[in-house]
Amino acid sequence: MDRCDAYRHSAAKCVELARTMDSALDRSVLLEMAIAWSRLAEYAAKTAARKDRTEYINRISVDDERTLHIG
Repeated sequence: MDRCDAYRHSAAKCVELARTMDSALDRSVLLEMAIAWSRLAEYAAKTAARKDRTEYINRISVDDERTLHIG
């Protein structure tokens, strides 16, 4: 399981647990935690995608001495 999946799993667990709470405050706290985990999952996915693109671009060589950089 990669980090993104682990963060999404944590968000789902928070939502699942929130459904069992009698206290509105407890539900609210758990749902806020779920939102935070979801945002972290999105950030991790974007960061991983950006890293993958950068590694791919750095491997593309225009000639033997220069590397093509985008962005």
